[in-house]
Amino acid sequence: MTAADTRRDLHSLAQLRGVQLSYTGQDGRAVTATDETLAATLGALGYPAADAASITAELIRAQEDQTREALEPVVVQGRRGRLSAPIRLPRTAPASAYELLVHREGGGSDRVPMTPARSSAVDGGRVAMTAGMSSMALPPGYHRLTIEGPGVAAESMLLVPPPRPRPRRGLGVAAPLYAVRGKDDWGVGSYCDLAAFATVAASWGADLIGSLPLFATSTDSPIDPSPYLPISRLFWNELYVDVAGAAELAGCESASAVPPSAKVRNAPEVDYEAVVRAKRRALERCAESLAGAEGRRREEFETFVAGHPELVAYADFRAAGDRAVAHYHRFVQYAATMQLASVAATGGDLGVGLYLDLPVGVRGDGYDTWSRPGLFAAAEVGAPPDAFFDGGQAWGFPPLHPERLRADGYRYFIEILRHSMRFARAIRIDHILGLQRLYWIAPGADARSGAYVSYHHDELLAIVAIEAHRAGTLVVGEDLGTVSDEIRDAMDRHGVLHTFVYQFAAAPDEPFPQPDRPAMASVGNHDLPRFATYWREPKQRKLAAAVGTKAPAPALRSCLESLARGPASYLLVDVADLEGEVEPDNQPGTGPEAGNWRRRLPRPLDQLAADTGVRDLMTTLAAARSAAPKGAP
Repeated sequence: MTAADTRRDLHSLAQLRGVQLSYTGQDGRAVTATDETLAATLGALGYPAADAASITAELIRAQEDQTREALEPVVVQGRRGRLSAPIRLPRTAPASAYELLVHREGGGSDRVPMTPARSSAVDGGRVAMTAGMSSMALPPGYHRLTIEGPGVAAESMLLVPPPRPRPRRGLGVAAPLYAVRGKDDWGVGSYCDLAAFATVAASWGADLIGSLPLFATSTDSPIDPSPYLPISRLFWNELYVDVAGAAELAGCESASAVPPSAKVRNAPEVDYEAVVRAKRRALERCAESLAGAEGRRREEFETFVAGHPELVAYADFRAAGDRAVAHYHRFVQYAATMQLASVAATGGDLGVGLYLDLPVGVRGDGYDTWSRPGLFAAAEVGAPPDAFFDGGQAWGFPPLHPERLRADGYRYFIEILRHSMRFARAIRIDHILGLQRLYWIAPGADARSGAYVSYHHDELLAIVAIEAHRAGTLVVGEDLGTVSDEIRDAMDRHGVLHTFVYQFAAAPDEPFPQPDRPAMASVGNHDLPRFATYWREPKQRKLAAAVGTKAPAPALRSCLESLARGPASYLLVDVADLEGEVEPDNQPGTGPEAGNWRRRLPRPLDQLAADTGVRDLMTTLAAARSAAPKGAP
């Protein structure tokens, strides 16, 4: 075999295993992956491609895998009953010799007729068939397909997404929970402060309160405060447990709890080390009190633990990691869940829902990777070089393996969605392009030498739609930057809102841009400069002239009012922008020295609620949102 033959086979293998040979960079130019990158990425996927012999063997295996099974592990029922993948039957028997059944999720089964597909030839001595499901009224959900006949016995997960949900129109306010200043807080916002935030939002006419991810993060020193690197997407962050509320759950005296010093509580930034130490001491006392208690409180706790069987494994994992008793970790998850349930109930009474953020991955040394090692690949997720990062980016977490995740029936992905949607009226899926492809960086490579690996986005988005339908949750996808039309069109089909950011869309010749698809609109996000900083940048002088003011506050009002009157499904207002803050939540590409994920709001919620200027702006926006939109897409 010549080197050219080996290279051709390597490329064929990569394509069959979902590794993209090239991608379009931010500058619009094609970037081709090197053969070394392709081989390394295939190796990270578990397909050895280090030499000609292994490439040949893996290519043969991949080709056989394409036609071996009669059914794909997962199929989606699309428009007019069409399935997302053909049925592959041996040519040696007629279709009538095989029985295809749909087993409904709620019970019962239906026989499905089969007819040859338009392009019926399939390699491996098989013929492609389609299922006549156009007249079958299957409810949205998870059903099963089975087929039996001569030489065939196969089963598949059948996803039936719901109809696209009716569009909503509303107003939200957002602030990272760590930034929120509540009454007598401990140097960081708490879950109970979210209830106060909901009350303030309701008084402004808003119907959503948003925050950055609230999933469990590591409390090991030195603490990494990034909410986008959780140790699990299945459990809540104990940092935000309200001590007084936890003491009430445990039936112990909260008066004996010693909060951090006034210096820590009133500081402009969260001192995570001090806050964690103080809260840990107080919550350990609560956990100990409950451990020795009897009666209703203890029974309620035990019922909660029994109803969350994975909590035992999670608590054992955390206890081994930080040398604490597992009971403590069971208790703080119980307290977090009860407090979030209370927030959701309080907000529901006020007509205000939670808007929660779902990060794209988890830490490689966290619980999810430990408990499900087979679902994660030995690589790192990142981004290729662009105008901002010429060396590319490595984001510090491993990717999910697309085929292992699929073979497992997407159970982990479903669990994540259900956990996220349990208390949320809306969720945001960070980097929704990751449902279609992720940029993998193989071990030992740098971020410039990665390759994109494909995922089954039709299946993943169908699951998102099913879970959102069941939970009554609105879904927003972060689709900024270079995102394919294919994923955006799929978002539209499933009713997933797009993300529209004023800072990316505004220009001197279009100072008040509007989204052209159903979207969650905002003037910025957590990785961008605050509006006051953005507006004062020299490059925005022409834009300021077009808007008619150089001052950030009136410019912010003009931009928000324009978006409020426009066609966006939701307008999300950042509280820090209302406060005229200039420092961002996060500066991408920087470390702890930049103060990322630490900055608190300058005023507590009660003072913010009493600000007549803020109230006037927000009620004006709420009124504009309730009016008929202008320029609906």
